[in-house]
Amino acid sequence: MFSLLPRKAERAQGMAPWRDGHPLARMREEFESLFNRFFGTLPLAGELDFEHGWAMDVDETAKEVVVRAEAPGFEAKDFEVELRGNVLVIHGEQKEEKKEEKKNGKEKGEVIEKKYLRVDRMVTLPEYINREKMEATYRNGVLEVRVPKTAEAQGKRIEVKA
Repeated sequence: MFSLLPRKAERAQGMAPWRDGHPLARMREEFESLFNRFFGTLPLAGELDFEHGWAMDVDETAKEVVVRAEAPGFEAKDFEVELRGNVLVIHGEQKEEKKEEKKNGKEKGEVIEKKYLRVDRMVTLPEYINREKMEATYRNGVLEVRVPKTAEAQGKRIEVKA
């Protein structure tokens, strides 16, 4: 039967599994390299913010610009969407506080839970947009803002003749 421990002669020479040149040391280095390649670009716990965690997409078509921002946990009334010049500003904030009284025998206590969510996004839009026909909807954790372009921005198609 084979043993996982090094032979007595190797132990006597100071050959331990964590030393250079040992097969287990090389295997450990490979696992560390693999771990660093896989998890090296992820934010650490506590570093996670909206830039890393919640996505935002901007799609531009011939007729409109569509901005989609992920914001789970909110409701439609929690958002303020405004246009400052040609910058679209999205601000969402939700505060919730729950108070609960606990009774354990003769002792009384109060438990307070506070929940605070916030999202801020800014997107620069093209100059030729129709400000009066902007629409914003919130569905399934995604805020979608549709900004139609003006007729000048949509351009005019010219036929190419042979």
